[in-house]
Amino acid sequence: MQAMPLKDRYDVIKVLNKGSSSRTILARATSASISALHPSDRVVIKQVFTPKARLEDLAQRLQGIGDHPQLPQLVDSWQTAAGQFFAFEYIDAPPIDRAVAPPWSNAQVETLLLNMLPVLEHIHSFRMVHGDICPKNLRQGQPPILVDLRLAQASDVPGGDAAYGAPEQALGQLVYGSDLYSLGLVAVHLMTGLSPFELFSMAEDRWVWADLVTVPKPLATVLERLLERSLEDRYDRAGQALMDLKQGPASPLQMALSLLPTKAVRSLAPSSRHLRPGQKLDRPQVKWQQRYRLMPGAVATALAMQGDRLALGTGQGEVTVCDLTSGEALYQFASRQARHSDRIRALVFHPQGQLLYSASADGTVKVWDLIDGKLVHTMAQFSGLPTTLALAPTCLAVGDSSGQITLWQPESFEREHCFSQHQEGITALALAASGQLLASLGRDRSLRLWSLTDRQLLETVPLSAAATTLALHPSGNHAVLGSQRGTVDVWHRQAEGPSQERLCSTDAAVTALALSPDARLLAVGTQANTVRLYRGASGHCVSELLQEWGTVALAFDGSTLVSSGRDEILTVWQRQAKSVPVP
Repeated sequence: MQAMPLKDRYDVIKVLNKGSSSRTILARATSASISALHPSDRVVIKQVFTPKARLEDLAQRLQGIGDHPQLPQLVDSWQTAAGQFFAFEYIDAPPIDRAVAPPWSNAQVETLLLNMLPVLEHIHSFRMVHGDICPKNLRQGQPPILVDLRLAQASDVPGGDAAYGAPEQALGQLVYGSDLYSLGLVAVHLMTGLSPFELFSMAEDRWVWADLVTVPKPLATVLERLLERSLEDRYDRAGQALMDLKQGPASPLQMALSLLPTKAVRSLAPSSRHLRPGQKLDRPQVKWQQRYRLMPGAVATALAMQGDRLALGTGQGEVTVCDLTSGEALYQFASRQARHSDRIRALVFHPQGQLLYSASADGTVKVWDLIDGKLVHTMAQFSGLPTTLALAPTCLAVGDSSGQITLWQPESFEREHCFSQHQEGITALALAASGQLLASLGRDRSLRLWSLTDRQLLETVPLSAAATTLALHPSGNHAVLGSQRGTVDVWHRQAEGPSQERLCSTDAAVTALALSPDARLLAVGTQANTVRLYRGASGHCVSELLQEWGTVALAFDGSTLVSSGRDEILTVWQRQAKSVPVP
């Protein structure tokens, strides 16, 4: 759509809030074409007077945020000389304290927190802060819906309720913990029926709500930490509060952030700058639905998928196996006696599914029993730190930081052979479907192919630029290489000699590659905020999925995609059943 003035798109019903940097308007669509964008003819429009971000970038983030059943969807966006405009669906429901008058029971307040903490974690995962959480912005629903997301992330809070604002907001500072403080104030207001001003004693410099009600210890502990005036003492992540509220010694993986995804996640239309010259987005797109999100409590640095099981390793050395269907943890290998002491670099399942192998920067590869959840063996005889793994039917290949590839017998754990032709560290290993051809990528700017049957080097391909990520076609005749320059190239093995072509270019360094088992779809993760999927044959981009704060690792089986971000959140995506098949 062209950048028409507000009056040509919507009729203003009334101004809801106004500040120095933005205003919020209740409006009605003026044309059937615009009205068709949303189910109601009424919308809530946020106008930002002085934009600080590109319209396309902010709209993309708001689309991702709105793909949650407890948040309004973005239905329209445009920009004029008067600023940026974002139209959200109108939620026609009363505030929760008007629908159910306080005081609320402990159980009601605890349910509210269990419903709303995952919503805040979702918003924060997009590097956004709501900034105005108060009873009037929590609308009655099953579960409640949070409205009026603030777009002007400066000291001005348009229409904000000062009674529910965190202390740092008065000083122009807005952090994730600010939302948690406000949610805590909403909770004690509903519990007591009193305003926040009545619940704080200036004479004693403390909250007095606990003197007025009897609250069980787990809930009281969470409320006390939500309402800490010091940022150092307050929760800084919603997931931390959620874990404490659930009283879990259980795995943090049980903190699924969207267990009931009632909305399909829209595949965002890639802009032309992400495609090759003359290339167009294939229509229709391959569509995905966000099943749920998980918080492992640290950045997930390695992923592996086998059937309905997902293994993940963190930067703190923890290894967890969870059920992909539910997101619940099956095993967490974190005992002090057995666990790794440093970052997990790679994970791989045994084909029979009874063992899991993990490589760590602590210098070891550990083998875990998936039947009883115990450590089976530790391998530590390496010339450098293990960096990557590949499991063939006859051997486990371990690449390390010195450039060596060590082959181990996968069940007796005996060392069988060593390839040492790489001059610098190994960054990636990949196997062909036959399990007899191994590809290795080294920091010495070389791609090498090995015969695991004959234990010999078959081919060395010098690379003009350093590549950091690798995916291998099932045939072994095509290798996909991603670089820090944002390029994805394909190397072809052929009789007349190797050849290479550019598959696609991205807008940031490539950090992870994952090829579907049939090689029809390639998932590309970067340091930017999207995971893109390309047709393996043509290089056409068919989907873009939001992954805030950069992608660290991917796992992909063609229908389920798991992406790990630097924000310590894993997102599990499911390809929609009615999605157009990839030819």
